[in-house]
Amino acid sequence: MTAAFPDIVPVLTDPLHGVRLRAHSDADLAAIVEQATDPSSIQFTTVPTPYGLDDARSFVHDMMAGGWERGSPLGWAIDRDTASGPAFSGSIDLRIAGDGSAEVGFGLHPAARAQGVMSTALRLVRDYGFDVLGLQVLRWRAVVGNWGSRRVAAAAGFRFDGAVRRLLSHRGELLDGWHATMTADDPRDPRPWLEPPVLSSARVTLRPFAERDLTRIVEGCQDERTQHWLVSLPRPYTYADAEAYLEGGREMAARGHGLAWCVADTEDDRCLGSVGLEGYANYARRGEIGYWAHPGARGLGLIAESVRLVSDFASRTSLTAFIQIRCAAGNRASRRVAEATGYRRLGVLPQAEPLGDGSVDDLVVYGQAT
Repeated sequence: MTAAFPDIVPVLTDPLHGVRLRAHSDADLAAIVEQATDPSSIQFTTVPTPYGLDDARSFVHDMMAGGWERGSPLGWAIDRDTASGPAFSGSIDLRIAGDGSAEVGFGLHPAARAQGVMSTALRLVRDYGFDVLGLQVLRWRAVVGNWGSRRVAAAAGFRFDGAVRRLLSHRGELLDGWHATMTADDPRDPRPWLEPPVLSSARVTLRPFAERDLTRIVEGCQDERTQHWLVSLPRPYTYADAEAYLEGGREMAARGHGLAWCVADTEDDRCLGSVGLEGYANYARRGEIGYWAHPGARGLGLIAESVRLVSDFASRTSLTAFIQIRCAAGNRASRRVAEATGYRRLGVLPQAEPLGDGSVDDLVVYGQAT
């Protein structure tokens, strides 16, 4: 005789990380409501809104219990160990397609976020899907911008496949979506994901960019001198461009291709500019440093100080065997930064650097081994 819910639900545990997956119960209803009414849950999932106890009861008894009876979705409640005992921390499920594939879905209670709970839960469900159910492919999808969910998928070994326009139906809209997959034959190791470490000196602190930096980014990138030397900048430069700049830095780190730091004032945390290290994720392990300064931070040696911090970091971590800096011959401020930080002039590419006024300049190349 086939077991009924909740006995049909296998308990999956990771004692090392203090995570247990089990059947949902009515004892979870209040916490499910808290999770479903959290702004991030509303933003990134299709949970009904408004959401109350009747919705939570339907989720437990119709969707979760019914899913195990029907064969899909196969869902678990997530418990994590706390000082006061196990605490409901969210839900995760496998949506079985019937062709050897399934899609994973998950949501975390706000009190359990940023603790590695969901990554552990996804690894447990991943192994159950492959090793017990015999699935061949697992799929993950999320709205573009849901970095928390993407980090979870990467930590469980999912390979990022890219963004698909208008992939997901979300509250009456079709939104761009991310897609990742994992096959039964893939290694189950976490995927590389870089994070800019905090690097500090007496005057500057290099840290990841944040939304609070948007105004200063716009000020810096709207500046006439910045626009002249960095021809790739949009004209005019808007808040939307600054937001895209932040997302581009996150994407670069997520793919393991580079790092971007906000140069911040050590005392008041104001954004003073940017330093990036990228291009080293290839066979040659060559990297390139690029930078710009907010108009109010120029002429103080702050960018040179920041480049020195990044160069020392690259040397300590063996990220790259060689770093180059390229700048227009007429950009004397940028050239002074390279020379002040010990980069050696390697050569000049004639008429190779387009400028913001439509003209071109020679391109000076500096470099140093790490």
